[in-house]
Amino acid sequence: MSLRLAPADTAVVRVTGEDAAAFLQGQCSADLRHVALTDALWLNRKGRVLAHTVIAKQAYGSFLLLCPHLPAADLIAVVTANVIADDVVATDESSAWQRLVGWGAEPAIPGAKVFATKRFGVAAWDILAPIGVAVTGESASLGGLDTLRIAAGVPAVPADCGAGEFPQECGLDAWVSYTKGCYLGQEVMARIQSMGSLRRILRRVSGPVSVGQELKTPEGKVAGTVRSASGEAGLALVSVDLSEGSVLGEVRIGAPATMPAR
Repeated sequence: MSLRLAPADTAVVRVTGEDAAAFLQGQCSADLRHVALTDALWLNRKGRVLAHTVIAKQAYGSFLLLCPHLPAADLIAVVTANVIADDVVATDESSAWQRLVGWGAEPAIPGAKVFATKRFGVAAWDILAPIGVAVTGESASLGGLDTLRIAAGVPAVPADCGAGEFPQECGLDAWVSYTKGCYLGQEVMARIQSMGSLRRILRRVSGPVSVGQELKTPEGKVAGTVRSASGEAGLALVSVDLSEGSVLGEVRIGAPATMPAR
């Protein structure tokens, strides 16, 4: 298969400063100590999801943060909300790059930064190519890639998991560290892990579905809401009491959604 390329509005923010590593470690959900590239969630104090970023360690103690769903200014506001006396500087570098997502074949672009991702359910890459460098591949749209994601049962932020959800409700456990120590929202994450007190879960659904559609029991009680949909495949946040194989109207409930580990 040839390389398919879609333009992306990915925010690119560089975080620098003497305290950058310690600060990021204490704010996001990922353990940054032993990895060069990872996905991370930014949670509020109640453990709800504010943002998702790819975090890539760079030379001289700096970090690149890639966010596929927030403008750079909004991402910087989330990341630096708790900077007090820390030597931490966040700079928008989005305009310095051609921002793309590729899939189908591994990219080979001179001077580009290429970061593998599993968040679409297929082999794919976030690509930062220098301005002016020719990028060769088959033009495609992120909509087609999103269809593959939904078919694979892979959740997305914020479509399936946003400011009203816990990561564990949406199959995003792979992006949460339970062992690294304190970070914003960590106490809630630990409590959910130990007590398992979730009332909802993101599951695959099949049938005539659309985003925002309420799924109702025969008695008319709302048991879930479709969060992502493409054709007759979707992802819905439903009551944990609904088991795989349940049918609500014309919609069949499937397996839980999950994010593959990086």
